[in-house]
Formats: sequence, C-alpha cells, structure tokens
Amino acid sequence: MPHGEIASEVIGSVFRFAGQVLLDIVAEVIIKGPGYLICRLFSRDVDPDGMRVAVVSILFWIALGTGAWAAWGEFSEAADMDRCLDAGGAYDDQLRQCRFE
Repeated sequence: MPHGEIASEVIGSVFRFAGQVLLDIVAEVIIKGPGYLICRLFSRDVDPDGMRVAVVSILFWIALGTGAWAAWGEFSEAADMDRCLDAGGAYDDQLRQCRFE
C-alpha cells in the first residue's frame, strides 16, 4: 500500500474523530446545557438526556433569538436617529426618515 493512501486514511480518520468530538460538545453544551440549567432551577431530579431538557433548551434559544432580534431593531432605529441628529438633520418619527431643511 503506498504511503500516500496510508497518510490519507490516517488524516481522514483524525478529522472524522475531531468532527465527532466537536459535534458531541456542541450537542451537549449548547443544545442541552441551557435546558438542563433551567430545569435544575425548578427540580432536583432532572434527566440531562430527557425530552424536557431538550424542549426547554429549544425554547430558550428561540426566546434568546427573538429578544436579540427585537433589541437589534430598537437599537438600530435609535442609531439612525442619532446619526441623523449628528448630521444636523431632523428625524421624523412617523415616517422614520431623516429630513434636512
């Protein structure tokens, strides 16, 4: 067997192993972690691999994403107003536009 094929198999195996470890870490920490911590606040007997933990985790990430999206919209509008006023304009709240008169 040529050395190139052996090296290719070894490198492929190393990358597959690293990918699997990374996937397990993501699944355990990011997906199950918040759900477990939230469930643990309300009950001492929590199965870390249970359906309740998974559902609570998914709801947590949905709520976090929705909150970030709402905050982005609010802060983005405030930044638009600030840029308008800094440039010497007047911001029209109803039209949400900067006017220079």
